[in-house]
Amino acid sequence: MNSAAIFLVLGAALSWGTAQTVTKLGLERMDLVSYASVRTGFALLFTASYGVITRSLSFPDPSLIGMAAFAGFIDSFLGTLIYMFAIKRTEAHVTAALSNTAPFWGVVTAVVFLGEPARPITFIAALLVVAGAYFLITPSQTGKHPRSILGGMSALGAALLWGVAETGPAKYCLSRGMSPATFQLVLVGSAAVAWWALNLITRPRRRRYRRPAGVWIAIFTAFTGFFLGWILWLSGLRIAEASLLTPIRGGAMTIFAFAVSVSMLRERPSRRAFAGAALASAGIVLVSVGV
Repeated sequence: MNSAAIFLVLGAALSWGTAQTVTKLGLERMDLVSYASVRTGFALLFTASYGVITRSLSFPDPSLIGMAAFAGFIDSFLGTLIYMFAIKRTEAHVTAALSNTAPFWGVVTAVVFLGEPARPITFIAALLVVAGAYFLITPSQTGKHPRSILGGMSALGAALLWGVAETGPAKYCLSRGMSPATFQLVLVGSAAVAWWALNLITRPRRRRYRRPAGVWIAIFTAFTGFFLGWILWLSGLRIAEASLLTPIRGGAMTIFAFAVSVSMLRERPSRRAFAGAALASAGIVLVSVGV
């Protein structure tokens, strides 16, 4: 496989995995809708500025713009909404592990809808990532936020939406001439419109709270999660097949989110959790050197 593509996707995984986990800190300091609205607002600013500075924005066929907007709605609005709901109800390393089963759905999407070859080794790698996520779900009730079935199911729902959106629509638009910067701008813009609409609709009825630290965390995750992660991921998709890159992304995100939750959130995963991280690593190595 193209080593540059692997490097780009690992960078995206680091950016996304960090943002996934640090989000828990942000949601402890801001209400969910305010946090997400601030984050998408700054993400739109970062993305638009990048597109203008690099002169990489172009707006092709309206159908491609519609596809990118659809991806933003299901990925960065619905998927993120469900993920945030989940991470408020269980430990960060568990939520991240479950949501990072997205590669399985990404591989299925790439094969079924994009017509990419169904290589057995790719599915084996994706299943290793999924198995790793399963073992990361420890049975003990530890930490300040007890695990819940509803939280776990929500994280799996986010995985389904992320896996489909980040593989199918992204690769479809890029392969038909849409630049990565344009796709990213439309995606973030679509999500920003959805989040700010929800903000205005629910503002009179919801409990709002906002601390300065929460705003800074929202800006940080806007840069790492919505801006940098997407630039690196889309750049990788342009030079390698989606079905080969999604297992690398998912396995690496699981490991990075796992490490950040231990180092920053002081979570204490069990031995099963460490075994899960090892399985996810095996999936990355398999798809990287075996294809």
